[in-house]
Amino acid sequence: MPNRKILGIRTSPTEVRYALLERHDDGSIEFLNRDTESKLQYPASHATTDAKLRWLKGELDRIFRQSTSISQMVIKTNEFAGSENKSKRESTYAEAVCILAAAEQNVPVSCKLYSQIGSTSAEAKHHAEERVGRTDKYWDNKIADAVLAAFCVR
Repeated sequence: MPNRKILGIRTSPTEVRYALLERHDDGSIEFLNRDTESKLQYPASHATTDAKLRWLKGELDRIFRQSTSISQMVIKTNEFAGSENKSKRESTYAEAVCILAAAEQNVPVSCKLYSQIGSTSAEAKHHAEERVGRTDKYWDNKIADAVLAAFCVR
């Protein structure tokens, strides 16, 4: 199987975290953006949902231009326990923008829950770090979720 680049995504109401992993022919996995950008934080001037989503779409288009040959996108989707609220809806809208950006590039997308990426919220950072390493900056559960989402692709 040829090398494959997988883009892992985790959205939130304030930012989107992404991990770009490359699976090599020999089975090794490289965390391509480990030491560079992995955090797309919405600008403070973008207070409305529509402004955030337009900005996010532009950023995703840039990532696809800069990171050629992405073969798949995997989103660690929200796990709705209890009622829906505005922040959960904004995260879901951001996931939709991610799906749209990938579809425009003819990149297949899947959405995964913790049970599908082999972790839990409490263990995500530990599991991601032991599987592919951690970022030097902004290491948190959101980027760990993005890493694990991309890692789960075989």
